[in-house]
Amino acid sequence: MKKILLTGSLLFVLSPLTFATEISQITTCESLKAEITQKIIKNGVSETDFKLEVIPDDQVVKDNAASGKIVGHCDSGKQKIVYVRLSHTNPVSANTDGEEGQK
Repeated sequence: MKKILLTGSLLFVLSPLTFATEISQITTCESLKAEITQKIIKNGVSETDFKLEVIPDDQVVKDNAASGKIVGHCDSGKQKIVYVRLSHTNPVSANTDGEEGQK
């Protein structure tokens, strides 16, 4: 009987410590997004050449290049962090190139 009480009280005392450790290891979506952004920039990609979006898991379209690439997840898997590469087109310079070719 004493062993059961001792074991029960020990589990009761240690359970908040385990829960506190799990809570401290959970990363927020915004902090994870900032961490991934820094890693991408350190790999030589300009900050203006990409964007990261936090999207609910049910809105992510699999195998769709337009939606980007999943680079992380947060909120216990309920949200995905999606990398989208931006294409910068400059229509002004394209028009001036075309006008020069016509002259």
